[in-house]
Amino acid sequence: MYTKNILISAGVVLALLLLTTAWTVFAGGAAAPGDTYEKNIIYGEGLEWSAAGPWIVSVQTPAGPIVMYQMQYPLDAAGKRYTGFLWQVNDSPTNFGVFPEAEQGQMWITTTVRTGPDTFESTNLSHQTKKGSGVVRETVTFVVVNAKWRVTGPNSNEGDATMAVYLASQDADSNGLPDEGQEPAVCMPFSFKCTRLTVMPGCVPTPMQ
Repeated sequence: MYTKNILISAGVVLALLLLTTAWTVFAGGAAAPGDTYEKNIIYGEGLEWSAAGPWIVSVQTPAGPIVMYQMQYPLDAAGKRYTGFLWQVNDSPTNFGVFPEAEQGQMWITTTVRTGPDTFESTNLSHQTKKGSGVVRETVTFVVVNAKWRVTGPNSNEGDATMAVYLASQDADSNGLPDEGQEPAVCMPFSFKCTRLTVMPGCVPTPMQ
């Protein structure tokens, strides 16, 4: 009986040790030993340092500032991949007059990957269209933007990008992307800064006269 009790006690202790070890690994982010990438991800307090959430994108151009609204949604718990949308408030579908036929092009689809503790790379896609002869709008141009950026504070990020503009004819298979081997009709660089939209205090109502 004594021996049996010792074996039971030993089994309980072993089980507790295994559970404690598992919990320690889990609490440490389930990162493998030496996985500095996982350990160095900057989360800040809560999600302030995350790329997720609503952003206001500002791009300075010779024609004036461009403002965009961006929403980013995480695709995994570690914050390695994101997807989302951009909506250009003051759009320029003609690309500053270079493609005058274009009439509409405010919406962008985005995909983002984390490249380091506070750095990211994104690809953004948008189509510029015009009213066609039929019931469906016709694509005039489409734009692919590659952006490399980093989080610079709890509610800010900034980066540099290139904007490649393709003609509708450069998408012969109509999959919405440039065909293999196609060079953009226009390629230009730009820089941008982003501010996270946070909860702000309300205004003081104007007194009624």
